[in-house]
Amino acid sequence: MKEGESIDKMFGRFQTILNGLKSLGIEFSKAQNNLKILDSPYKIWDPKAITILETCDLKVLTLDEILGDL
Repeated sequence: MKEGESIDKMFGRFQTILNGLKSLGIEFSKAQNNLKILDSPYKIWDPKAITILETCDLKVLTLDEILGDL
């Protein structure tokens, strides 16, 4: 996440990157994508990210659901 960037813009950039990789034949699982988002260096998210990691199944949680929880 860039300094001063909103969560929505960060998710948009992340989705654009994922779509570009998919067009190249490189795909990641939901769990891998979710971990990339939750492992953000943006420390204000840490308490929420830890809660999501401990209580949710990252294999089925969508990026939109994570966005709603953050």
